[in-house]
Amino acid sequence: MSRYIMAHDLGTSGHKCSVFDLNGQAVATASLSYPTHYGDRGEAEQHPDDWWDAVVRTTRAVLERVEPSAIAAVGFSAHMMGVCPVDRSGRPLGRAIIHADTRSAGLESEAFARMDEDCFYERTGNRIDSHYPLLKLMWLKRNRPDTYRAAAYFLQPKDYLVFRMSGTLGITDFSDASLSGMFAIGSCRWDDDILSAFAIDRAKLPDIVSSATVAGGVTAEAAAATGLAAGTPVVLGGGDGSCAALGAGAIAPGDAYVYLGTTAWVSRASASPIADKEKRIFTMCGPEAGLYYALGTMQTAGAAHQWAVRELGSREALLAERDGQSPYGLIEDEIARIPWGSDGLLFHPYLLGERSPIWDEEVRGLFFGLDARHTRFHMLRAVMEGVGYALRSIAEPLQGREPAACYTVIGGGMKSPAWRAIIASALDAPIRVPAQTEEATSLGAAMSAGVAAGIYSGYADARRRFAGEVREIVPQADRERVLAGYSLFRELYARLRDFYPRLRTLRA
Repeated sequence: MSRYIMAHDLGTSGHKCSVFDLNGQAVATASLSYPTHYGDRGEAEQHPDDWWDAVVRTTRAVLERVEPSAIAAVGFSAHMMGVCPVDRSGRPLGRAIIHADTRSAGLESEAFARMDEDCFYERTGNRIDSHYPLLKLMWLKRNRPDTYRAAAYFLQPKDYLVFRMSGTLGITDFSDASLSGMFAIGSCRWDDDILSAFAIDRAKLPDIVSSATVAGGVTAEAAAATGLAAGTPVVLGGGDGSCAALGAGAIAPGDAYVYLGTTAWVSRASASPIADKEKRIFTMCGPEAGLYYALGTMQTAGAAHQWAVRELGSREALLAERDGQSPYGLIEDEIARIPWGSDGLLFHPYLLGERSPIWDEEVRGLFFGLDARHTRFHMLRAVMEGVGYALRSIAEPLQGREPAACYTVIGGGMKSPAWRAIIASALDAPIRVPAQTEEATSLGAAMSAGVAAGIYSGYADARRRFAGEVREIVPQADRERVLAGYSLFRELYARLRDFYPRLRTLRA
């Protein structure tokens, strides 16, 4: 009898295969990293063969602990906004361009000339930006015309893996399509006017279906490679953003969640696209038509904290190594003694520029108010509060007429009591912390697989079955103090933003 669901989560730096029981509890996991090929012109590429190799090896690893016949379905999630050209047989035409590739940045002005940005945002729910596949395809057509012509399809990473596992080529889901820059967010289809304006061939784009679509069964070739039973249902799944939302339980309008990892984002589910006149946020589709996620992302959240700990917490790192502890725990004991506001010290966590809500590539990090009383622990706390303020600045345009009642929080950062307390106070709302904070994306892929396989009657049923232990954290800091810090946080950027481009002349 089939008792488990397998989920594959292809990340930017590595792949994880997880097996869950039918109540969403992880029973086996395996991970494997693979290379990203970076270059000095903005290149960021990965080879699809490396993705498939990771799927094969991690699948075999977990099947050492679970019988293949016990797997009811296999679902997929992967990083989004890439371009993976394949020929008619599904063979990759070289390395895939991933989301981090910026070689198409020089085409943004040309894109603005082809379509007004306000019109583009209204049609797609997204800004014109080099991270999206649309501009990547413009670059590919101009710089690698042979590859463009030879491509039968431009796939997203998970679509390629679904093809390798099931043999079905040429499908994608609503979530991946919606972050392509070529998707009509209101009608949930490819936008023919955009394709015409940017001279992109519709025939080279995959058909769009729901995440809970059975693409086919595990092929004999894939079964031999992975150890899975031939014929096991292979479910399309979704992009990592959509799957993370599902795993956080955001399946009904108004549901909101925060992801805190190296980067961070805030997202809210809605029954229709949420437009923002200032274009501070963007919108993607969920696992099926009629469910949308409005969201905003920040570049350096956990990454800013890691930088601060590395540069300011070397003594704690040595002590932790000696005693077999985590340096983060030692640091958190110290910053817990410091009141909100870090005794008059603020930090802007813009170490790599920023996306939502300011969309400023020039802005950089900033400590403001540093004086002789401050210790490195004040600085470390200010960094965490700065991330909290940045998340609040993203949450505000998502609110609409009614603030979110609470936020589910996921990601590796949410294992930290200090982070949980700071995020709750910064957002001025209770937060809900699931037991499996780092499994949300894989859980989302498993939910779609279970719905497609008929294990669950729908996503609400899957969420009910997957609901585990949840801890609620309420805001503890003084609201007026938090609001005063947040107001200063925003005003500082407004007053300083014109100065950041001048830093270019000072950089080596």
